[in-house]
This record gives sequence, structure tokens and C-alpha cells, in this order.
Amino acid sequence: MNSKQNLKSIETNRLILRLWTEADLVPFFEMNQDPKVIEFFPGAMSHDQVELFFKKVLLQFETNGYGFWAVELKRTGEFIGYTGLAHVMFDAPFTPAVEIGWRLASEHWGQGYATEAALAVMNFVGEFLSLSEIVSFTVPQNLRSQNVMKKIGMERDVLGDFNHPRLDENHPLSLHVLYRKGI
Repeated sequence: MNSKQNLKSIETNRLILRLWTEADLVPFFEMNQDPKVIEFFPGAMSHDQVELFFKKVLLQFETNGYGFWAVELKRTGEFIGYTGLAHVMFDAPFTPAVEIGWRLASEHWGQGYATEAALAVMNFVGEFLSLSEIVSFTVPQNLRSQNVMKKIGMERDVLGDFNHPRLDENHPLSLHVLYRKGI
């Protein structure tokens, strides 16, 4: 499989990473209203932003053969968030780059789902893509995401910390820490 071909789903012991459906939009919107989920984001996503995100994800799969997969629990079929890959769409010292990212509903935190899904995505990268490196980043306060980054074998690049160009330099969420993993 080359990087333009589409792997429609990835299964782990407890999860299915799959293409998004319109049925995912309502739970994704609701998830992005939860103060715990958006704690390290500039704000909640509107219905229009959720729909735009959905369209961009579908386009990423069509264009690249990968993107942010919807994550569902195998045992219930419940949508619990997303995990996957995206091209970093801003200028920074480490770009161009492909980022691994995740966002799960808070009631599913602390059960290892983010790590399980992210490891599956990293396996996909190693097996199907010709990338030399994957990056991930978050604000310094987001220790949960940094723990996932460490568990999937990423290392902190202390010299790579940066102010996110989409936020005002004085914004409390501007500073981001960078993690990297060679493939």
C-alpha cells in the first residue's frame, strides 16, 4: 500500500479506528463542549467548526490516505473521539511535518485508549508510510497528552518548544512543547 491508498480502519484489542460518519458529528460536538476536553484549547468548537473539521478530515483521507480516524469502542460501537495524523498547517522551525494527535471524550480518559489508538497509528506509519519522523505538541500544562507521547516512544525536544503561531504570543496557551519520534 502506498501513502495515497486509504486504510479505512485499524483495529486494536479494544478499539476500532475508522472513517468518520455523519453520525459522529453530534457526539463530537458534545465532546468539544466539555470544559475538561477543551481545557488546553482556545475554546469550544461551534457546530460550523465541527462540520468544517469533518470535511477537512474526509479530504485528508482522500488526499493523503490517512488523517484523524474516528475512534469507537469495539464492545459498544460508541464513538469516543479521534486519533490520527495530520500535516502541520502552520510555519514553525520543525515544519513541514506530520503530527500525531488525539482527542477523547473525558469519560474515557485514564483507561489507556489514547495510548492504544496512538500506538496503532504509529504501527500504520511504520508499515505504510515513508515518513522519517512524526511530531506531536501541546501546552506544557497538558501532562496527560505528554504522557501518551512518552508511552508511544516520542521524546521531548526541549529546544523545539515554540509559541503557537495561531495564538497571540501573550495568550496563556501560546507556549507549546514539542515531541518527536523518528520512524
